[in-house]
Amino acid sequence: MQSDFLKVDNFTKTFGKFTAVNDVSFSIASSEAFALLGESGCGKTTLLRCIAGLETGDSGSITVNEQTFFENKSLIPVHKRNIGLVFQDYAVFPHKSISENIIFGVKDKSQRETILKKMLALFQLDDQKEKMPDQLSGGQLQRVAIARTLASNPSLILLDEPFSNLDKQLGVNLRNELKKIFSEQKLASILVTHDQQEAFAYADRVAVMKSGKILQCDTPENLYLNPNSLEVAEFLGNCQLIDGEAQGDVAETSFGKVPLLKSLNGKVKIVLRPENLSLTEDNSSSFKITNSLFLGGIRELTVSNENLSLNSHVASFQKLDINTSVKVSASCPLPAFKV
Repeated sequence: MQSDFLKVDNFTKTFGKFTAVNDVSFSIASSEAFALLGESGCGKTTLLRCIAGLETGDSGSITVNEQTFFENKSLIPVHKRNIGLVFQDYAVFPHKSISENIIFGVKDKSQRETILKKMLALFQLDDQKEKMPDQLSGGQLQRVAIARTLASNPSLILLDEPFSNLDKQLGVNLRNELKKIFSEQKLASILVTHDQQEAFAYADRVAVMKSGKILQCDTPENLYLNPNSLEVAEFLGNCQLIDGEAQGDVAETSFGKVPLLKSLNGKVKIVLRPENLSLTEDNSSSFKITNSLFLGGIRELTVSNENLSLNSHVASFQKLDINTSVKVSASCPLPAFKV
């Protein structure tokens, strides 16, 4: 696996006085599933468009498979980059059949039939090949769009929120299928999304973006369990920040001592997520259950005393009644940051 198949170095893109992408650097491997994750306006789609060649950067460089796509405002045009683009709006030709859509970008006519059969089988579209786009569902149309992209044999696939127009379960199923297909084809891909669960489920590594910068680039597990800053911690998941006084690998808080991931001393902000809290009935505790929401597989409980209110997730079968007194403790070592 080539570790620097795609390499972005100190890349910046501005629109007038607005800096959309600010001195960004990262690399991905030749068969890696990668994700750019962030809120609207963070620069992730602009960065994707610059990699594709649809936008021109101001400085830095972009290299794919040892070929320089952009450097010092010199760039290779879109049609020479051998990059596949998939958007959220399906982008199929309405006047062409499904088969005609899929082989549209295949230049070698002698290979069209072979490639078409492969794509129809790969994306489970064989029984739809003679139909027109208006006869297919949204999920099927997105399959057609992705099959057409893959048929042209790109070296890199760029996906700009391709599941956002689909029903949730359909989007989940297609996402999982694509990850499997790209892995089997040993294709590198970049998914742009604002959906944290989508990024975590799809990508081997995720870059969290904010205000044009990458805050942290890591595996989904490391991002969530060991964020490198309060900004990343607050962005990912349901985050509660608790004041504490660190004394090495433990910290004193308003609900007792909690273990820390790293040794610190002095005042800290501790990252506490609902699944990190352990609750046990204890009549001597000042904490009580003040709210309970049944969410299917879990219950979301609010535990409060006169000074503090915390959210906790427990298994749905673990029913704790409102006003039950509970002891609150941390179930695992927690990230913390000096303040």
